[in-house]
Amino acid sequence: MKLNHHAYIIEKVSDDGISAILNFVASVLEIEKDPHSSPNFLHIKSNQLSVDEAGKIIAFNSQKSFGENGGGNKVALIEINGAGHQAQNAILKTLEEPYPNTYFLITISSASLLLPTIQSRVEMYSLDAFFDKFKIKNDVKKIKKGEEGEKSISSQIVSHFLGASLAERIEMVKRMVDEAGKDEEDDSSKLFQFLHDIEITLKDLEKNKLNRRLSKDELQTLINVREYFADSGASKKMLLEYLSLKLPIIKNV
Repeated sequence: MKLNHHAYIIEKVSDDGISAILNFVASVLEIEKDPHSSPNFLHIKSNQLSVDEAGKIIAFNSQKSFGENGGGNKVALIEINGAGHQAQNAILKTLEEPYPNTYFLITISSASLLLPTIQSRVEMYSLDAFFDKFKIKNDVKKIKKGEEGEKSISSQIVSHFLGASLAERIEMVKRMVDEAGKDEEDDSSKLFQFLHDIEITLKDLEKNKLNRRLSKDELQTLINVREYFADSGASKKMLLEYLSLKLPIIKNV
């Protein structure tokens, strides 16, 4: 099967969702039953896409596919929580001008964490929409249930954060950052998700006119924090503390 586009962003993918995507890669795109055993498959899983990892993607794109007459599909599955601007800029040309029959599947909590230039070169889907487009067979209801449960918990945390005093916000940030730091791989995925959910909550408030609109200064603060958050050298704690200081206190969210 040949796809109608060469690069896709799929947002908010659970572990079950990744399994479904791997099944899709194996069956629909005709890679090996276990894609990881195929030289035509690249799987990168990274908290922050690095320049070195971007180099692997570029090198993979330039390789001729293995198989009969070299005409088989090649697929790169890129699981990330964010990416530094340098790494994103490095793969721009690759995403814009890939080799024939080469496909990129990028999973991330929100496409908004990537540069607009990256977003303009891909098609973007939620997990369900991606399933629907390519008719992936999987236990979708189970995946939906897990996502909704996670969203409910996250929404409670965001609501508490937005309604809290500055001191309470700072303490919340400290606890979340400390928790993320306990992971040996310094997994900041929950911090990325928290920032994303704050943005979504505020946009929903504006859309439904349930609260006052953000001032230009407050909106710019949110945009700036989101952009810097993806840089590997950025202090997530300092950025979230800055956001705590700048955002208005919003009760009863």
